[in-house]
Amino acid sequence: MDRVIHCHCGFEARAEHEDGLVTEVQRHAVEAHGMALSHDEALLLVFRAELDGDDAGAQTRQRGRTRPEEEE
Repeated sequence: MDRVIHCHCGFEARAEHEDGLVTEVQRHAVEAHGMALSHDEALLLVFRAELDGDDAGAQTRQRGRTRPEEEE
């Protein structure tokens, strides 16, 4: 199941596992924004996006999985 994270600039990163998503976030940060993120910094962005769980800014979600409010 792919995990997806969106950047405020419109970029979308996809990976099946967390490590792949972190790698994509690091690559995008350098190439598009000139930011060299450590593994931990990129991981923090992924976790924060998961916790925020909204459609603004960066977000992650597992495709094919509903949000708790959609399960009723």
